[in-house]
Amino acid sequence: MPRRLTIALTLLALFSLVACSAGAPPTVEIPYAPELQQALDSSREAGGVIGVSAAVIDAEGRLWTGVSGTSHPGQPITTDMLFDMASAGKCLVAALMLDLAEEGLLALDDPIDKYIDPPPGVDGSIPIRMLLNHTSGLANMVEHPDSPFRQPYNDIDFERWWTIDEIFTDLASPPYFAPGEGWHYSQAGYQIVTLIVKQVTGSTVAEQIQSRLLDPLGIQDMVLDFSQPLPDDVTIAHNWVDTEGDGSPEDVSDRSRNWIASLSRILYYTTAEDFARWGHALFTDQVLEPDSLDQMLTFIRPEDYGNEPPIFSGYGLGVVEWIPEILRGEYGYGHSGSIPGYRAFMAHLPKHNVTIVVLSNSDKEEELAAVIDALLAVVLAAPEQDASASR
Repeated sequence: MPRRLTIALTLLALFSLVACSAGAPPTVEIPYAPELQQALDSSREAGGVIGVSAAVIDAEGRLWTGVSGTSHPGQPITTDMLFDMASAGKCLVAALMLDLAEEGLLALDDPIDKYIDPPPGVDGSIPIRMLLNHTSGLANMVEHPDSPFRQPYNDIDFERWWTIDEIFTDLASPPYFAPGEGWHYSQAGYQIVTLIVKQVTGSTVAEQIQSRLLDPLGIQDMVLDFSQPLPDDVTIAHNWVDTEGDGSPEDVSDRSRNWIASLSRILYYTTAEDFARWGHALFTDQVLEPDSLDQMLTFIRPEDYGNEPPIFSGYGLGVVEWIPEILRGEYGYGHSGSIPGYRAFMAHLPKHNVTIVVLSNSDKEEELAAVIDALLAVVLAAPEQDASASR
């Protein structure tokens, strides 16, 4: 950590563009900002998406942020509103584990049981790396028939706080395959990682992500500790869910989030700007050592194991490699998130050195994809986007 901080301070003094993307928020706006806003408004309205917050950082470190739609009646979305980023937060957790490995607090190829007593039914010999790239074989509790995610929304016990033992017993299923012999997306690995972080650091994943990864970038309040009261100056966009299955979403922001916070082990909230700043810094070598980022971007090909994922062709350590169709034929990587009432998307296009983030407060998938596509069309049409590549 100290060596990277020294390098960052040196670069800050020498290159103002680095300061825009890694330190204080970028202040120079992208010249095609009006076109981006128009694309955001028109695509959101066409798809009936309730609210959207978006951000783009380009190769020059210039920033655009835009919002469209509402949080709830009478309250438009604002750029400082937070959205639940759901599984998009896996890129933060994986980066944290790589950072801890750089410091020598753990090794990704060490078995789980070197650090913790495994949860019930979990093979303690599974290496940490397999938890992060979904090759552990551990069953995904989300797919269990008794999982709240498989129940009608109004039947969920919103107040229930699930313990780790309950997750790995009440929602347990046999492994998909022996460790390392397949690929299957599973929340189980990231639940176990939170236990390892607690053991080796003595604090929580949220605290470690904030102090190790976000504070050096000047990013505040991107991750909130659900156990603490919400700061007075923080506003979370209301989330909307079609609770009756009749095509009419309802504002469910008054429902307790105990159930999902405990099943996820952490809730991640972010603004579009902060998530874009994080992704851009991560994928332009401003967070991890080069070897660590190389590990993060070493992709397992799910199709090699018979999988046919619809939107990504590879999975690294908390990072997905998007299929070109998602990015208008371009190559890129990042992560998405899906949780009742929220959707999150982040992509970095290394050829153009551009990062894009789109967050919404409803469950519409295809409609949000159209918003992402509309923004990308503007970005890729800009003359500047034949700029030099990053990774």
